[in-house]
Order: sequence, then C-alpha cells, then structure tokens
Amino acid sequence: MNRALISTAVAAATLIALMVWRLIGGDPAPDLAAAFAGIEPERAILLHFRGPRLILALATGAALGMAGTVLQVMLRNPLASPDIIGFGAGASTGAAVGIVIFGDIAAAMPGALAGGALAALLVMSLAWRDGVSPLALILVGVSLTLILTTATDILLSLSPGVLATETTRFLTGSFASADWRTAGIMSVTALIGAGVLAAYAVAVDRLEHGDDVAITLGLEPNRVRLAVTACATGLVAISVAVAGPVPFIAFLAGPIARLAAGRPGTVLGLAALVGATLALGADALAGLPVAGTRLPAGIYTALIGAPAMLALLLRLEVDRK
Repeated sequence: MNRALISTAVAAATLIALMVWRLIGGDPAPDLAAAFAGIEPERAILLHFRGPRLILALATGAALGMAGTVLQVMLRNPLASPDIIGFGAGASTGAAVGIVIFGDIAAAMPGALAGGALAALLVMSLAWRDGVSPLALILVGVSLTLILTTATDILLSLSPGVLATETTRFLTGSFASADWRTAGIMSVTALIGAGVLAAYAVAVDRLEHGDDVAITLGLEPNRVRLAVTACATGLVAISVAVAGPVPFIAFLAGPIARLAAGRPGTVLGLAALVGATLALGADALAGLPVAGTRLPAGIYTALIGAPAMLALLLRLEVDRK
C-alpha cells in the first residue's frame, strides 16, 4: 500500500472519529436510545441541531479544501488560496453589504455570491497579461483582500449597533446556526464542485510544470485556469454565504494533503478529507467553553492558520536564499 493510500485511510479514520464525537459526545451527551425512540429533547438535539451542524461543517471544509488545493497547484504557489487572493474577502464583503442593506442574515447568500464573483473577476482582469499571470494574480489578490477588509470594517463602523453586532458575529465563521437547508445547499455545492474539479485535476497537475509543457500536452492553460477559478469562486462564495468566512482551511488543506501523500499535485480527495477534518475539528473546539463562553470555529482555524502561514513564508524565504 503506497503512502497516499495510507494517508487517505488515516484521514478518513480521523474524520469518522470526529463525526462520532460530534454526534454523540460533548456536554450534554444525547441519550441515543431516547433519541432513536423519538423522545424529546434528545431526538431534536440529534436530528435538528447536531446532524445539520455536522453535515455543514463536513461539506464546507471539503469544499474549501478542494478550492484551495487546485488554486495553489494551478498557480504554482502555496499562498494562492482563496482566502489570500481576494475571493474569500470579496464574498465576505458582499455578505456584509447584503446584511447591512437589507437588515437580514438571509441576504448574506446573494451578497456573498455577488461579492465573490466580482472579486474573482476583478483579480483575474487586473492579473491578465496575455493570459493569467500567477504572480500578478497573487499580488493583486493580496492587495484586494486588504482593501475589502478595510471596506468591511468601515461598513460595520457606520452600521447600527445591533446590525453591526450580528454582521460581525456572522463574519467570524461558525456552524452553530446550521439547519438542514444550509447543510443541503453546501452538500450539493461540494458534490458538484468535486465533480467539476475532478474533471480538471489532471490538467491542473500538468499546469504545475509550466504552460509550455501543458500546451505541448494539448491543453489550453488559460481556459483551464478560468474554469477552475470559476468553480473555486463558487465553492468559496457559497461556503461564506452559509457559514461565514472560516479562514485558512483552504490555505492549509492542500499543503497538509501533499505532505501526507508525499507527492505534488492537487491530491483532490485527500485535500477534501483534510479540509473536512479541519472544519469539524474547529467545530468540536467551538463546543468547548472558554471563560464561560464558546468561541466560533473561525477563531480556531485562524489561531492555527496564521502561525502556519508565517512558517510557510519563512520557509519560502529560506528556500529562495
């Protein structure tokens, strides 16, 4: 059995263990016998709270993991994840604008979709140099992320107190408000995205060797980049719309999967498993009390992802020297 298969089996086993814990563990732990017998409130806890929350975390993590790894490989840079190059920031700003303008969390979904699409379009347009320039795309994306983050902060500062508080809570990223509608939307999105990205995975892997090699093999690099970018943007935007921005999952899943598999490339399935595990693990931590309260999952992914990004930057600097 090769290393990639072993890593996939370990990731799957870890994920299953976390799933069981999120369903039947924690405090208070539901009485399974009572839940299956239809006795309330155990049935409601399992069916209407823990169930959809589990599915939403799994689908969101898998979607972000897949979106991140394909962009990193396609652009040949581990920093090229959606939450670094502006796609996630665009979706977050769009969601915030929708909530503030309409005064309703339900407006987050169309806002996130519009914001993510506009951000991706802007980044791709500004980075176009007779084709998509990977370096230009990253630089433009990082700049746009800073601009959009500042714009969101200004918007929240000018909003009424209650509305600003609700929007800020949404923008921390959490699975706590999950229901079967949002879990279903994210699950269908992740499955469609998986199908599209799997169809392009071989082409993306070949792009890692450069455009000249890809063209020699009969590929059209810019067409592949546009299709993959559109799919990744959709995955990120919808994940933000249903769960808020959960940072660094897209950034971490690909490198962890490639390190575990011991090979380059998209390693799409393993990246999806790693992303789902990270999201579910963060949600498990979110269920633990901290100083009398519970922190959202996005806080925990940021606490892990920010030092990991710093370590990666230092490693890239060392390699460059």
